[in-house]
Amino acid sequence: MSSSILDRTPLLVSRRQARQLASWARGTGYDRADLCRISKQGKYAYYTNRFILIRWDVSGLDVPDDSWIDLQPGYSDGKNAKPDTLTNMAEWSKAVGVLSSWDLMDAERWRKPDGLGYPDVAHFFTRARTGYAQVSFNAELLEGVIMTVMPEGSIRFVMAPSVGGDSASARAWWVMSDDERVAGMIVPMRMALGSSNHPDEAGLPKPYEPEGSDE
Repeated sequence: MSSSILDRTPLLVSRRQARQLASWARGTGYDRADLCRISKQGKYAYYTNRFILIRWDVSGLDVPDDSWIDLQPGYSDGKNAKPDTLTNMAEWSKAVGVLSSWDLMDAERWRKPDGLGYPDVAHFFTRARTGYAQVSFNAELLEGVIMTVMPEGSIRFVMAPSVGGDSASARAWWVMSDDERVAGMIVPMRMALGSSNHPDEAGLPKPYEPEGSDE
């Protein structure tokens, strides 16, 4: 099957992003090998540690399903100390410069399937028709509010919409510290324009459609 130019467009993971993925994998304690890898499943590649999910669209990548990229650093036995920086993203992120990137569309970066199963996570990326409205925040402002409200070293924060506005996306949102002694608030951003049918849904998954329903 021939690939189009778009099929070969690089899909880059920065060193900083790679180190975050490796840190999440390390946080599992390496007790589950399937949570220490990025796995290709159909047109997507996935990473999960049971608490977060990351998905990359790798359409056009010519490797079999269940091909994988290692996020667990290798262990040196002293005889073969050369790290695997080709298919092990954790080792690669320790060896490269700040501006380096890993191309997920490079088939040589992927290890062959090894028979290890991967959690079924694809269905989580199907958006429900009901539930909370989508909300968009300025990442820099949100980071600043969290830093101001939360004590140093905290890894958890709580958000909730305030009163006012006719939807969650039109209300300011509370940011609360664990002990509720400090509170912040941030106003959602206006989302970038999407399609003419859904101007406020740029980049979001399509809502859930029952099988056999008309588009």
